Amino acid sequence: MRKKYPAIFIIIIPSLVVLFNIYLIMHPTDMITAAKDGLLLWFNQVLPSLLPFVVGANLLAGLGFIHFLGALTAPIMVPLFKIPGSGAYALLSGFTSGYPMGAKAVAYLRETGKIQQQEAQRLIAFSNNAGPLFIVGFIGTSLFGSTKSGYILLISHITAAIVMGLVLRFFSKTSEVSTINQKHMESSLKLAFKELLTFRQDHYKGFGQALGTSIKNAMESMVLIGGYIIVFCVLIKALEISGLFESLNKLTGIPWLTGFVAGILEVANGAKMISQGSLPNPTTLSATAALISFGGLSVHGQTAHFIRNIDIKIAPYLVAKCLQAVMAGAICLFITSYVTVPTAVIGSRAMEREFFNQVISASYDFAILIAVIMLIAFCISLLISSVIKFLRLW
Repeated sequence: MRKKYPAIFIIIIPSLVVLFNIYLIMHPTDMITAAKDGLLLWFNQVLPSLLPFVVGANLLAGLGFIHFLGALTAPIMVPLFKIPGSGAYALLSGFTSGYPMGAKAVAYLRETGKIQQQEAQRLIAFSNNAGPLFIVGFIGTSLFGSTKSGYILLISHITAAIVMGLVLRFFSKTSEVSTINQKHMESSLKLAFKELLTFRQDHYKGFGQALGTSIKNAMESMVLIGGYIIVFCVLIKALEISGLFESLNKLTGIPWLTGFVAGILEVANGAKMISQGSLPNPTTLSATAALISFGGLSVHGQTAHFIRNIDIKIAPYLVAKCLQAVMAGAICLFITSYVTVPTAVIGSRAMEREFFNQVISASYDFAILIAVIMLIAFCISLLISSVIKFLRLW
């Protein structure tokens, strides 16, 4: 049967693509400059910060680390997120390598049968995140000129992702994790090493082949990411030439709003526009934190590419990323209400200690707030489940 597509895919999107190509022809100099800027952004910032982590993550998968980590972390992942222990690989990949490596890791787990469809659908929502080097190094230090601001953004981002994972556990369709990793609930270090040795005996073909395959797959992923970044940089430039950003700025009078809109398309360019001409403050940092957690349509396009052959739906993932963006912005605003936002990179040791003491204090208060919210949500979830079961009896 032929699949029916909404009218937006049949008429509007092709029309926008035609308009985009017309802009390329009418403004070749500006578009080429934008493409060069995107290429430099990818080559100077994204490639060196992402490639080593991607190669390392691929190599760990090739060496059987997923089996080791799955057996070791199941007692944590299952009760917290209702995700098998192997899901920790995707979570760590997202937090260290950055997006879209979390999505790629989830796709790998689903393709190899280590997690079920509904588990993969929830896992990708809170594991496809930005990496620490991108947040602290590029956005915090390079753009805002403040390492402290980078740490605030990083804490907000990680906290929002974890809270999202805790919230999504209530949407699990099964009362327990129904995978082969269920036996790992009583995990031990001995069992983890046993799983690793089993993988090495069945699938390991030598370190050289594992390293070569890891580098090859990493470079393919990096080229794809670079292409998305360049295309969306050109698209943002086309919108700027059209006068949309200028009109939006005049209409609202909010200087960072144009950068926020651009960040919805591509987060690095959006953060750059937000940081230009303004020192870091609670408003701009909260807007940037929301953009980082959302990821931008460029990242979501890359994510859609990696999950194209598996049964993960993109719509629930996008809804979850929007909710995570709202949470990250609120968390960042909460932290900056306690922590003095700096205007320069960390200098003395005393300044560093004072900053981290403020962050720890704010994080402690926020953790208590989140714990209360989660307890209430858990009680409501149990109440709703009990009511549904009671009604089914009748």
